[in-house]
Amino acid sequence: MIALSSFMEEARSRVATVESKGQPFGIRAASVFFGFAFIWAGVGLWLVPGLEMTPYVMLAKMGLSILLVTAGVGMTQIATDKPRKELHFDARNRQLLVLESLPRERMQVVQTINYEEISRVDVSDTLLEVSGESGSVLVALDIDGEHARLDAVAQLRSQAIFPC
Repeated sequence: MIALSSFMEEARSRVATVESKGQPFGIRAASVFFGFAFIWAGVGLWLVPGLEMTPYVMLAKMGLSILLVTAGVGMTQIATDKPRKELHFDARNRQLLVLESLPRERMQVVQTINYEEISRVDVSDTLLEVSGESGSVLVALDIDGEHARLDAVAQLRSQAIFPC
């Protein structure tokens, strides 16, 4: 029974998670608040009574409202979660899978790389690069700090084909 459980542990795919750095809650809340405020200001600009509707006033209102709505949409996009990429080392199929997170905690395989196609792996505090035989970069993922780098190096060393 012990031999079977250790076999299953070795056969299971190895996973290295490379997480993107998210914005702090305060920045996200402020960007949502000011983003919606800018959007409402851009729309509300047309509801304010006042000056005569000359072509120059209409042009100024149009330009200002486009600017405010665009800035508001941009600020609300700061608060949205960006897709996160992960590397999965599949030892059984001898493949490196690049997965991307989807809404509702689902994952999608973006890229599949066979171990034979990999010639070099470079790991720094900020970046993990997997290069192919021709020297081109197959995968480049951002790494967040020393602990993530050490985790990635440990995962790479657990695979016999990656000399680090």
